[in-house]
Amino acid sequence: MNRFLLLLLVLLSLAGCSPAARSQKSFDEIRTLVAGKTEAEVRSLLGNPDHREKLPFGDERWTWWNYTYLGKEWAPEVRGKIVHLEITFAGPLVASAGGDEPSRWRVSEPYGVGF
Repeated sequence: MNRFLLLLLVLLSLAGCSPAARSQKSFDEIRTLVAGKTEAEVRSLLGNPDHREKLPFGDERWTWWNYTYLGKEWAPEVRGKIVHLEITFAGPLVASAGGDEPSRWRVSEPYGVGF
């Protein structure tokens, strides 16, 4: 009987250790939510990213680790998988007189949101 309780406790603790997505929204819901948004708008919706990266042509990629999951639109073998969220922001095509304001940068289309 003691072995059964020990096994049960081990299984319960392992189940509690599995990572969970930080967001309740699926990847596809987030992709729709942030489409066309500025950096400031995305930050207010999702919070600060875990990592920011400058890209070669001046764009910027933000990454949130283990942030979301693949929803029901995905194949059964990957559905529910927890993924990092990556959003690429592109600057305006024409620079403003006030300089390069990141608040004017928007989610790059059509492939600005990935995992």
